[in-house]
Amino acid sequence: MYAREIRNIVACEGSDRHERHEIFDNWKKLMEQGGLRCLVISEREMLQSQMLLKMYSCDSYRVKKHGQEGAALTLSWLDQPLYTVSAWTPLDIAGSSSSFSQPS
Repeated sequence: MYAREIRNIVACEGSDRHERHEIFDNWKKLMEQGGLRCLVISEREMLQSQMLLKMYSCDSYRVKKHGQEGAALTLSWLDQPLYTVSAWTPLDIAGSSSSFSQPS
């Protein structure tokens, strides 16, 4: 499903590279400025992702927690990060106050 995009990330540079992904720390900062809070990835989600890799015999791929709090999971091929996934919730729903104001 992601073969073309992954190949572009791993094998291409310069003008041949179409995918320019942001690092997770930049996304985290933008999301927090937008009034969202990152949810911690549980051990269950980590184990599920590792199980999926084993089911498909993906020896060159690995999944690891990203960030100090384990806020995301990163899928890598060899040492090349491919995707990072995370879950977010609005600060107000989580019980915290937010300086972010919704448009009227």
